[in-house]
Amino acid sequence: MRKVSVAALFLLPALALACKSGDGTNPQGTAAAASAKAAPAEKPREMSVEEAEAALPGIPMAQIPAHVRESLVVVAQEEFVFDGSPYTLAGCLKGDYSCKQNALRGLNLIAQMLNAGASRSEALTTYNRYYRSFEKAQRQTIDLEGAACKGPEDAPVTVVEFSDFECPHCAAARPVLQQLVNQKPEVRLCFMHFPLSTHSNAMSAAQATVFAHGHGKFWELHDKIFENQQRLSPTLIRSLAEDVGLDAKELVKAVDGGELTKVVEKQRAEGVRLGIQGTPSIYVNGRRLQLPLMPDLLRFTVEEELHWMYNGGQWASR
Repeated sequence: MRKVSVAALFLLPALALACKSGDGTNPQGTAAAASAKAAPAEKPREMSVEEAEAALPGIPMAQIPAHVRESLVVVAQEEFVFDGSPYTLAGCLKGDYSCKQNALRGLNLIAQMLNAGASRSEALTTYNRYYRSFEKAQRQTIDLEGAACKGPEDAPVTVVEFSDFECPHCAAARPVLQQLVNQKPEVRLCFMHFPLSTHSNAMSAAQATVFAHGHGKFWELHDKIFENQQRLSPTLIRSLAEDVGLDAKELVKAVDGGELTKVVEKQRAEGVRLGIQGTPSIYVNGRRLQLPLMPDLLRFTVEEELHWMYNGGQWASR
């Protein structure tokens, strides 16, 4: 497995947003997002780089804000490594045990949350929830019948996105997911429709792309619609369908026939069954993504998924 750049992960913002039916947008996905409007309960002192690096060797403390360093050190000294090792995160680093790489990964995530404004307890909640999501009991079997997918059919990792064509956060997710597929041949990406009732053109866009999927044009129309998200209308959607080589009159007939709606509603019902309340909602091999949808973190979690799989569904100490 490729080693993830520790420095790159520390520099990412850790805030995830989603469109939610009924009230527009809603922060979700991380404890940091939930705490973005509130100051942490703790008031850590500004720890020096030298003191922090002595406590947590291997962590690039110069790249972490001074007010975050003490919180990270305190958490690392109290929390155990997620792989079941009988050592704290700090203990694994200082003792140079086989759990060192797992400790570094866990501390990456905790630092992300702290840097985004989460309290220590909130950062730990995210840490534990994320690594708990790898367990078999936390995974869902998703019915992908009718879903448009790209990437190798035998890819070891399937990423499923439940999306709404009028959700701005889904538009923001599009290049991140595309980048993942381009960079990771081990990934297959599948799109599931979850149009929200608050978006007046979401269903029309979903119907059109189901029609396009039947003609081998899904991803072309998918991209066109997102590129024109701010000005969508039934007329424009038909025009975009023509732009990718589809017959607009046949599209209207198919919509009137009701079959396209059935496909969309079936996929949306699958999302409801999973408990989805907003878009985009991402699943990696059936586990709900519990991290911000950022390029490095998405690659990171895919690589962790591969590591988990190749070790027989466990965190093998290294």
